[in-house]
Amino acid sequence: MGDNNIVIGIDPSATHIAFVIFYPNETWEVVAAKKLGKSGPESCCQARLLTLATIDKARKTWKDGIVHCFYELPVLGRGGFRSTIVQCFTSGAVQGAIHERECSSYTVNVSSWKKAVVGKGNADKSQVAEFLRLRWNALYTAAEGNQDIYDATAIALYGRQILAKGVA
Repeated sequence: MGDNNIVIGIDPSATHIAFVIFYPNETWEVVAAKKLGKSGPESCCQARLLTLATIDKARKTWKDGIVHCFYELPVLGRGGFRSTIVQCFTSGAVQGAIHERECSSYTVNVSSWKKAVVGKGNADKSQVAEFLRLRWNALYTAAEGNQDIYDATAIALYGRQILAKGVA
């Protein structure tokens, strides 16, 4: 991976959002795992503001870094119609914030990052957590059992793999 690549893993949903940053010097940071608002517009606004703040934090921490944002696509149909719509709106707000800050933006399919990182495309929550516990224990511990942070971490690890392969 290039010397200046900052990778942000983002796990947005209809009600929560989590961010994990990997810096070029192999350090990492759990930025946020926040509950979003109760309505679609409120969730979108909060998702946008948190995404902007995370990108700004990454740039402030590593001034010459190139920010690459990897975010999970909405899983359509899970949680019902309203949840799906809000999740799609939230994803759009995240994408807009990434574009607003002129960062590289990559969509990530849930089964793709699970297959590449955990080794099983249909890995469940406990398998993702166990992978992190065994291979990234400090991050696992920092997540304090928060599945959204586990997922954002794995998404960022996937992003690092993609950049290292030169696919992105």
